[in-house]
Amino acid sequence: MKGKKIKLISLILAVILVVSCTAVAGVSVSAVTGSAGEVVYFDNSVTKWSTVNCYMWSDSAGNNGSWPGKPMTNIEGDIWAYSLDNSYDKVIFSGNGTQSDDLVYEGSGKVAKPNSTNNKFAVTWSDYTGAATVPTSATQAPTQATQGDTPTTPAGSVGSVYCQNDAGWSTVYCYMWNSDSDKNAAWPGVKMTDLGDGVWEYNYSKNYAKVIFNGGSDSNKTLDLTFPGDSQICNNKTGAWEPYSSSPVKISALTTDIKSPAYTTCNIKITATAKSSEGDLTYKFTINDTVVSESSSPSVVWTPTSAGDYTITVDVTDTAGNTNSRSISYKIEDATFLEKAFIKAFSNSLGTSVQIKRNTSITFTTDAIGGKTGTNLLFYKFVVTDPDGVNNVAYYTLNNKYTYTPSKLGVYTIKAFVQNSNNDTINQTYKYNCVDAVDETPDSTLPPVTTPTQVPTQKPTQAPTQAPTQAPTQAPTQAPTQGPTQAPTQAPTQGPTQGEVTPTTAPVTVAEPKLGDVNGDGFINVDDATQIQKHVASLIIIDTKYADTDKDGRITVKDATRIQKFACNMISEL
Repeated sequence: MKGKKIKLISLILAVILVVSCTAVAGVSVSAVTGSAGEVVYFDNSVTKWSTVNCYMWSDSAGNNGSWPGKPMTNIEGDIWAYSLDNSYDKVIFSGNGTQSDDLVYEGSGKVAKPNSTNNKFAVTWSDYTGAATVPTSATQAPTQATQGDTPTTPAGSVGSVYCQNDAGWSTVYCYMWNSDSDKNAAWPGVKMTDLGDGVWEYNYSKNYAKVIFNGGSDSNKTLDLTFPGDSQICNNKTGAWEPYSSSPVKISALTTDIKSPAYTTCNIKITATAKSSEGDLTYKFTINDTVVSESSSPSVVWTPTSAGDYTITVDVTDTAGNTNSRSISYKIEDATFLEKAFIKAFSNSLGTSVQIKRNTSITFTTDAIGGKTGTNLLFYKFVVTDPDGVNNVAYYTLNNKYTYTPSKLGVYTIKAFVQNSNNDTINQTYKYNCVDAVDETPDSTLPPVTTPTQVPTQKPTQAPTQAPTQAPTQAPTQAPTQGPTQAPTQAPTQGPTQGEVTPTTAPVTVAEPKLGDVNGDGFINVDDATQIQKHVASLIIIDTKYADTDKDGRITVKDATRIQKFACNMISEL
């Protein structure tokens, strides 16, 4: 019995000894307090974050910054480093929306490797055995570009790619790849860093050929895009690429109202869309090497006088001195012998671009060039569609103007047609919102038209006979210059039929109906030609007695053309 008590006491003493040793051992793993200048490392091979942040703190020294702390520096491969700026004993690593658990700092020269990719993951600490150096906390490399300079790439990264989030996604991911086995991450890729103002950034560690920007799912994504290279930004709404600058001056577009190629004598409106958070903007427009405008206006009208290949550049500067630049290529062709019609401007008597006023008579003008074939004439037609889908009755005439009074609120569509004497036809569509009170600023606020004086890089085969040195800031109200060689001397005494416009050429007065006076009104003019065109198109039936102007026994468009020539004094008789 006594022996059993001794054994029991011995067992109890043994248990106490084990507990005591364990308690002592527990004291040996207490936190290490780091000192300024020490370096902590993170192995990013498991998490594959685009950037790594290090948040350190202690009860006595506070923290190293607001959450998520300070950016670490990629020094080699997947290894990122941070130099302590004070004494800390706890640390959290984070990136791409996930983070480690609250970790105990284990001392300088230790590297933490995640045990999983779960949020609040644990790590395994080991000694860092690499030879790469890390900058001190005072010179810690930034993870994004310095404002106003060309974007810099963090150490260890190959380059940076940017996304302009005009699609309005809440989060933007970047998926890059060369092949199925060579990609930056599993779909949807790596979460990009929000730089503000709709711009997101991703620093890639190797070069890739393809990229998709997405909102984290298959429903919000771009097409498969060819990656153009470092420091390019893609608009996720349009898919368009352009160079990225971190300057506060942001240029979102440099456009022309006439697409390239255009022709000599065209008035081309060039517009830059830009903004800055640091003051008002000045726009300097340059055509090749010649400055054509420098003012606060974001637009300029350019009238090229010579064919060739041009570079249009805008330099935008804010009041703080920040700048940015954008350039586009543009081609000008010679219009001297242009056969097909080309619409170089469309305007209205209100001088507006997107609004018209209800119950107000408005004259629309199509300014076109070309038609250097056959009769050397251009013919015009205007089709107006009101908000209810009702169209006017429209026919081709020599008049490049059409007067119309909108009576309904809503969107009107105007389709302008231009045809040469060979029946080659072009058209353009314009939309206006009809309102009771127009609040749009007229285009007359544009600066004067300017023409560069330098010789273009490509010379035309034959120079135009005359080119304007300065065009008006408001669209012309007169008929186009490519009309008949001899101007009519008398205006028509009879207005157009409903849906038509007054012809620009004077009628020829006759005493009694004769050949060419198709409608029997005593005149031979474009109204008669129109009657023949409508008859040929099976729209109306006419008395053909005076319509067969070429006397071939048939009523065709040729008969209408002869009437047009006669009305313009191009032929003396029918």
